[in-house]
Amino acid sequence: MMAQFEEQLDNWLDQVAEVPLVSNMSDADQRKIDLIASLVAQVAVEGYGKQPDEWTPQMLADLFFNRFIRLLEENEKQQRLFELIPTAVTVLLGVVQPDQQVTLTKWVRTNRSQLIHLYDPVADQIYSQLTKAMKKSRC
Repeated sequence: MMAQFEEQLDNWLDQVAEVPLVSNMSDADQRKIDLIASLVAQVAVEGYGKQPDEWTPQMLADLFFNRFIRLLEENEKQQRLFELIPTAVTVLLGVVQPDQQVTLTKWVRTNRSQLIHLYDPVADQIYSQLTKAMKKSRC
């Protein structure tokens, strides 16, 4: 089952990369699009156990507003990555063509501003320092 999903994911990511909007981007932006699309598909299918036809706006909201930043490595938390979220998700939806594609695409458009401003480096640094301080005080 896992190998089957990996194959499906690779297929989707190849299709995402072939979309002219993506293939005409810089290599760095293409890698960011690939990362976003990969995380969305993996969390949706493996994390939530939902195939594209079961994807909902609520699932996307939970994925982005509750989980997405925590899934990123420190060096991946770049403003440009967040600016590309709406494009990456819209292109991915075009590739996987879920039953609710229109509704999901509308959700992305409606929440575009929140998606591109998901990450606040200052708040992240404060949270990180707070977490370290709390761990130290427990020792």
